[in-house]
Amino acid sequence: MKNLMLRGNSAKMQECIFSNPTMDYEITEKLNSKGDIELKLVHRGNSAHTIKINYFQVVDSEGEVIKRVPVDKKLLLIFKERLKRYDPNQAMKIPSVKRKDSNSSFSLAIGTEVNPKSDLINEVIHKRTNQETSFTSTGEKLAWHYPIFNKLKTTGYGSIIRATLTLHQKCSSRCSYCSTIARNKSDSISLDEAKRFVEKLYTEQANYNKLNFTEYNDQYRNLTGTDIRLKGVILSGGGQPNLWPNFSELVEWLSGLDLDIGLITNGFPKNISEEIYNRFKWIRISITPEDASPHYIDGKFENQYIPQSIISNNSLTVGYSYVFGDWTNEQILTRLNNSALENNFNYVRVLTDCNLTRNNQIISHNELSKSLLNLGLVNSDGSPTSKVFHQLKYHSIEKEVQSIFTEGQCLLQSYNVFWDTTGHDEQGFSYCYPCDSVTVLADGDEIINPEVPSRRFDSRKFGTYRNTEVENLYKKPLRNFFDPRQTCKSCLFTRNNKIISEHITNKFNMKDYWDKNSDQPQHLNFP
Repeated sequence: MKNLMLRGNSAKMQECIFSNPTMDYEITEKLNSKGDIELKLVHRGNSAHTIKINYFQVVDSEGEVIKRVPVDKKLLLIFKERLKRYDPNQAMKIPSVKRKDSNSSFSLAIGTEVNPKSDLINEVIHKRTNQETSFTSTGEKLAWHYPIFNKLKTTGYGSIIRATLTLHQKCSSRCSYCSTIARNKSDSISLDEAKRFVEKLYTEQANYNKLNFTEYNDQYRNLTGTDIRLKGVILSGGGQPNLWPNFSELVEWLSGLDLDIGLITNGFPKNISEEIYNRFKWIRISITPEDASPHYIDGKFENQYIPQSIISNNSLTVGYSYVFGDWTNEQILTRLNNSALENNFNYVRVLTDCNLTRNNQIISHNELSKSLLNLGLVNSDGSPTSKVFHQLKYHSIEKEVQSIFTEGQCLLQSYNVFWDTTGHDEQGFSYCYPCDSVTVLADGDEIINPEVPSRRFDSRKFGTYRNTEVENLYKKPLRNFFDPRQTCKSCLFTRNNKIISEHITNKFNMKDYWDKNSDQPQHLNFP
């Protein structure tokens, strides 16, 4: 294999260091056996995360792929320019603009934003079903907790019924689209810190609502059987939760409380007792690109170790989650469906890369929906025919957030908290956030200067209270920690915010919706 000379006259493979203010990469270029250039991008904040590129996609003005082309010097310069503004998986989609003086030749545009047809979202073959509303956060489940939103409307106080804990920042997989690729420290919390966080939201919140909001607490108890308190806990990334040293002990402790426990993981370390997974209400297994996981024997996700206690437990909801992208081959969607059938899993959730801008995300959704239809995994209206369902999740536009966030306030924090441990090693504390998607905000409306996802949790921009002060989310009136009309123009949870916003402004009534809907979603304690 011959090396490509990039700098100087050395015969050794050289490295090209290319930086931008948001995402820093070290780019290594070399020639493969066919004489084509191959790129390897290593994130300078976390060298464990790499992206390999051996071709670019040329796309037309509507985002449709014209062809795949080998990397060459000209395209590489354009890619590097686009990398200043876009995520790598998006930067490799090179827009093509027809020259004015030619009917056939194309010149490649540097920095041109891909603009699909305005109605492209309507071309996505999709139908929202009970699977999507049960196994993802689409907003429908909020109505089954309507007394807490009546409380919010009248008093201005929130009620935290769902919490996600990241525990630490260590992960064994190396996904190019990772939403927290910029992490570079352990930032592990202690078992006592995790327990204290939950106790404040479980026991102390219930006592607070019984004493201070008796009317709404009684309404909630009549509806759900419990006081207004924490109802569901998710153990998730940040890092891989079952690599955290105190994972089993925390799960045992949580299982002694009257709440539902969920787990999001990309693998199962064999040093963890299989029986601990019987404590969960649901488990979602993230399927990575097959070259990104050490859990896949012979590079096949079907060969990974999955505890028998998960496969044989009929009372446990288990599903796969898969991100569709350029790393997806034509067989993997069928293989995911077949594997779910063989293991008797409940579902396969597929969605697109949230690091993409809205335009390219919708283009990817369109490609995904066509693939699912061609494979027979959905029918002509997008309804699932087997285990696979398509989650149609994409960024909002500025016009949408301006109409929803009229008070300049994110309403997810009125019922949900996401505790990420970034900065815990240095500070001894870390911050809570309204959601987990602030790391992947990618605004595709600004053609001149689109927002690039930071892929890290920035407490100065999106943080609410410290983990040691989480009780303030229900003991103090809901406050504006940041203005989402400015910071979250590409919000991924506008639907959830809209439902709450319209309820508290009397444009929509959650109780009426609850009264009229007999198709109750599953997993109501994870709205």
